[in-house]
Amino acid sequence: MSRPIGRNSEDTKKFIKEIATKIFEYKGYTTTSMDDIKKETNLSKGTIYYHFKNKEDLYLYCLTQASTDFVKKWDIMSQSKSTAEQKLYSWAKLNSMLHQPLTNTIPEYLVAVKKDDSTNVISLFKPEFDIIKTILEYGKETGEFKSNLDTDSACVILFSLISSLSNSYIYGFKTPEEQKNLYSNAIDIIIQGLKV
Repeated sequence: MSRPIGRNSEDTKKFIKEIATKIFEYKGYTTTSMDDIKKETNLSKGTIYYHFKNKEDLYLYCLTQASTDFVKKWDIMSQSKSTAEQKLYSWAKLNSMLHQPLTNTIPEYLVAVKKDDSTNVISLFKPEFDIIKTILEYGKETGEFKSNLDTDSACVILFSLISSLSNSYIYGFKTPEEQKNLYSNAIDIIIQGLKV
């Protein structure tokens, strides 16, 4: 099958990305094949390869788009928050709403492609790290957070902690409300270490 009737090239690329993201999240990087994506999208391999040169290219595109979508939503959500603490809780809330289990597949991807240097993947999440760093720096400037706070380490801790909570359903946090509360509780715990 060629490109679906009524779809332009960008719509097709977006459609492939949406389906591929779900497959990568469910099956992981290693066990997902381009045939899986072909089958689920009902598109020809030629159409998929027109947009993405290989599985790795598609996977990295999915990661980039997930990060870009998060940042766009954050830009809107953060406007109404005035304190660093409010911004941190809002950031956690947005994470709980968006659940990005795709980030949990990154270690598997790095092993599968035998990349010792994770710089390329980490650079995909730089905009998200920048959000956290901006919040923490603002908190230091306003006196909400410790002036000697190591923001780089705190960014890694916060990003890793909050990202890992996307698996909270395994531990019985199944409803959106339960998950939102779990993310908020994580910030409750972290905020104590950040405050003056």
